[in-house]
Amino acid sequence: QTLDALMLTLFALSAHAYSPALTPVEHGKPLAANSKWVARERSPSSQSIELLFAVKQTNLDVLHSKLMEVSTPSSPKYGKHLSNAAVHEILTPHPDDVLAVRDHLAAHGVTNISAATPNSDMIRATMTIEKAEAVLGGVKYMKLYHTPTDTVAHRILEPYHLPKRVAKAVDFVSPTVHLLAPRVAKTAQPSANSGLSLNTPKALRELYSVGSAVGKASANKQAVTAFLGQYYSQSALESFWSTYCDSQNLVCGQGLPKLVGDATTGRAGIESMLDIETITGLAGNIESEFWGFSGRSPDNIENEPFLKWLTEMSSTSDADVPKIFSTSYGEDENSWSKPAAERLNVEFQKAGVRGISLLFASGDEGANCEGSKFVPEGPASSPYVTAVGGTAPTSGFPSPGSETSIGLSSGGFSDYWAMPSWQTAAVAKYLSTASNLPSAATRGYNVSGRAYPDIAAQATDFCVTPFGCGIAGTSCASPTAAALFSLLNDVRLQAGKSTLGFLNPFIYENSASFYDVTTGSNSGCSFSGGWPAAVGWDASTGFGTPNYEKLSSVVATLP
Repeated sequence: QTLDALMLTLFALSAHAYSPALTPVEHGKPLAANSKWVARERSPSSQSIELLFAVKQTNLDVLHSKLMEVSTPSSPKYGKHLSNAAVHEILTPHPDDVLAVRDHLAAHGVTNISAATPNSDMIRATMTIEKAEAVLGGVKYMKLYHTPTDTVAHRILEPYHLPKRVAKAVDFVSPTVHLLAPRVAKTAQPSANSGLSLNTPKALRELYSVGSAVGKASANKQAVTAFLGQYYSQSALESFWSTYCDSQNLVCGQGLPKLVGDATTGRAGIESMLDIETITGLAGNIESEFWGFSGRSPDNIENEPFLKWLTEMSSTSDADVPKIFSTSYGEDENSWSKPAAERLNVEFQKAGVRGISLLFASGDEGANCEGSKFVPEGPASSPYVTAVGGTAPTSGFPSPGSETSIGLSSGGFSDYWAMPSWQTAAVAKYLSTASNLPSAATRGYNVSGRAYPDIAAQATDFCVTPFGCGIAGTSCASPTAAALFSLLNDVRLQAGKSTLGFLNPFIYENSASFYDVTTGSNSGCSFSGGWPAAVGWDASTGFGTPNYEKLSSVVATLP
């Protein structure tokens, strides 16, 4: 997790400074108190940095309404997704807001200014650190080091300030106070019956009733994301396919993945290779893409990698954009200020209304106990993404249904977002009927908040080339689930229908098409338990794991 000093949100507005943050965070704590990030020195004044100004959007209520219309199976407009042009037209910022940002940058001598999205709701400006410090009101950028992942980032450890008019025009500026939390897949010992319980492509296809299904629709595309130096290796992927696909006469992938982003090839990363090997290993004959962003472009310009991904997706044409993304990044929900997180929700909605499904690993911290309280994790806690929890093999694996909840599977309730209507009934049943629930008074969770995960998949005993077997984490589960939904998209595309898009309303209307996981629990605090699995939805495995055979029949009947 990121440290307190680096989870600074912007401070309250003074006469000449603005911040969208709700609560200021105390400074002065040692940088190493809660994280491996260490600030050692000032950032070089000549270092280039790319600032993104998130300009306030309009008609957010219209976007949300259209998202629910096209995503709810019972809606007469189900599947009638909007074009990228139509989405951006709805959200077009006020011209005066765009001008205020551009004028502020020009006043500081910044000339490399451009629209990062079709409607200028993100404005990109490249400049030196020295100039960025002036643009943001005299802040000081620091060079931060994360030794475990050998990552360097440039961020500020203080409030930033903007003229009042500019402050009114933007949701936030990045990269400033937020740091992406590096996540590394866990390396666990394989189960006692190791060779029998490994989650190979063959085993996963049996476990989730995929049978011989492979992609056949020419327009289908799937993608994984990677951040902070998690690179793709062609030789590692080809070796994985040779070992686990060719030898089993399985079709894996459809040619080599297309590489998108500023950080793709390099030394193989365990997270990145886990993602691309898993999604291509399970969803055969579907075109795949690897979207990689390191936080620094090839010409050494510092940037915010997560937002680079979102703006790249937002700027990619409908014909070219993948319709499934699996992302394994996550951190405490409050590591983004609420106004910034609200803007991320809009970016997620922009994808969903276009027919793009976003799946996120729920996290590897169980109920995420911090100081005896359960702390929600984002972006999985967002109502506009599909959060994927984790399971482990049980007796009879890989026969369908041979799964139990795994302790690392993160789940719980959001402190930021109200519970959406599409999940209220399922969650209410869990809270009223499940046994051995944690104490709300003791653990401080918010049962009126968005509940997650939505679904689950295997999260241990994965084999990743070139790192070996025994890899664990919901980073395994997200690409597994994404591959299955990619195959479901293919069923619809073959029939001339739309992709599934924003998945959650569909999932909650078709919960009987998932293998219900009713045993096990995620971890809680010390010796007390977390959220137990139960019949129906639960806060450890959601509705359970996908039954491809049932789901394929359901999606084929939808309009």
